[in-house]
Amino acid sequence: MSDFTHDFDTISPEIWMLNEDVWKDRLLKLSNWSKIPLINSNASHNLSDGTLVRFRGMVQDMHNPEFYFEQFEVFNTKTNEIKSKTGKYTDTANIQENEKINYTENLKSAQRQTMVVVSLPGLNEWAQKMEDDQNHLKHLEQQPNTSRRLNSDSAKLKRSHDESQQDPEAMEVESETVNKERKTAELLNEASNVVSREHLLNFPLPDVASKTCIIKVYEDDENLKINDMIEVVGFLSVDPALSGEFASEKNSLLEPVSETEAEIITHNPPPSLVPRLHAVYVKKLDHCNPLIRDSFNQETVLKDANIARDHLLKALSELLLGDKLAAEYLICHLIACVYLRQDTITLGQFCLNISNLPTKKYPNYGKQLYDIIKQFVTKSYYLPLTVENMNTVALLPKKDYDCNRLTSGILQLSKHTHLVLDETKMEQGRLDATGVNNVTALGNLIKQQKVEYDFKYYKMEFDSDISVLVLSEGKSLLPSDYHVPLRPEESSLEIFNAIVEAATYYLKEDIMNIIRSYLTNLKLVKYSISEDIQFVEDDFIEMRNNSDEENPVTADDLHRLLVLARLVSLSRGNDTLNKECWEITKAMEKERLQRLKNRVAPTL
Repeated sequence: MSDFTHDFDTISPEIWMLNEDVWKDRLLKLSNWSKIPLINSNASHNLSDGTLVRFRGMVQDMHNPEFYFEQFEVFNTKTNEIKSKTGKYTDTANIQENEKINYTENLKSAQRQTMVVVSLPGLNEWAQKMEDDQNHLKHLEQQPNTSRRLNSDSAKLKRSHDESQQDPEAMEVESETVNKERKTAELLNEASNVVSREHLLNFPLPDVASKTCIIKVYEDDENLKINDMIEVVGFLSVDPALSGEFASEKNSLLEPVSETEAEIITHNPPPSLVPRLHAVYVKKLDHCNPLIRDSFNQETVLKDANIARDHLLKALSELLLGDKLAAEYLICHLIACVYLRQDTITLGQFCLNISNLPTKKYPNYGKQLYDIIKQFVTKSYYLPLTVENMNTVALLPKKDYDCNRLTSGILQLSKHTHLVLDETKMEQGRLDATGVNNVTALGNLIKQQKVEYDFKYYKMEFDSDISVLVLSEGKSLLPSDYHVPLRPEESSLEIFNAIVEAATYYLKEDIMNIIRSYLTNLKLVKYSISEDIQFVEDDFIEMRNNSDEENPVTADDLHRLLVLARLVSLSRGNDTLNKECWEITKAMEKERLQRLKNRVAPTL
């Protein structure tokens, strides 16, 4: 296969547009995109304006369509020469001092979709390091700062959809003749007087390093939605003149401004902080595990499943203090995901509540368990359910009408993120209105896999696919699909800290990578129920006949068994249900329900 990497090193928007279909075809045939700079792993200030780059992240917000000059003419007052130019894949026209745009004829406008994309929330350190190792390009560090390699004069060629409705003829054009590098540095320092850096980045998870890009999409058929995971290939736009800080220099008498200063800066942050990307290709991602790059082979995945499962079961059984049943349920939880939505029904959710944690002896047991789990999964977040957290954190995204953007919340997460709620940190105290709303939001997420976004005048539900693990002493205050009281072995209780050390030693990088691939791959396997499952029907009839009024067997019990059986089968390398896995499932549920009947208050 031909290697076109060198072409992509030097291509410009103008060259791309000469033959877009051929270039896009070349891009898709490129065996390895790692030579196209990934902004997540390379500093954008080391990249030239107009360079072809990549960005991987989650769609956090979508703005109004943006109108721009697709075709326009430039008249040179010195030579009387007329040039045809385009505003596609760029934000600035690079107008020279003696050039003027012809607004009267041969002018064609078009629109592009603008969206805010943030680096994947909750991406764990091991995955980020692997991404960086694969995509960091050292030679870029030798290049001068991009702000010293921009043309001295440029013109903005965009306007918002709302502006275009008010004034269809006018187009926002500014000639910049200042020293941009000095000016941008000054204005960036002043930006904090209006909005903070954190406000501009708008990342869902607090106190987590992140990157944000504004993506401009030209194709109508992308069908992108909020919270989608995407990888974008596009031309970088980092001209300092794009910063909303420059808008304050307009003469307000000549150019009335409808937006507030905060809204202007929010939608036009300094490109050094939030680069722009003009997309030539957008790829939706099924996962973000850097270990899985080749095409998905279901047969190979299922064949290798038991080896990985044995490693994982051994490690989790030790960490759960010798409780093999809890480890089995935790494996099922880690590979679970929503596999079907129909009307109001969501299938595949698997919220697990592990209770009876030994917090009296090990107050930080929940956090220690999470610290191991995050080494296995690609994306996760740990939230201690303290009264203070419940009363203060922003869980739900909320529309900010002053800045005209969606302000993110902790529950704005991409699919297959693992959320660990540590209820053992709950202390005595009173939940205020925010706290009650946050608990309700967590309950709705667990029961329906939906998150309610607050648009002030109305609320809108967005589908989610977030695996929730609740750690508690007694039964959780929150709902769950499966509640497993932990039954620790006395011998393990005495040496838990040594167990954690031993587990860390046992889980070498090669074993960890086997487990990491296993957990991601099983979410992608196509599972089917064969017609030959008469044994399920027979067992359900028998269970109903043997039930009594105090403990009736309902359709919900059958549904719970089938969801668990699906995960038991997948975890053991089967893409359909067989009699053996069904018997294992029944035995697991029987033991779990027996524990619930016999459970006592935690004394550990």
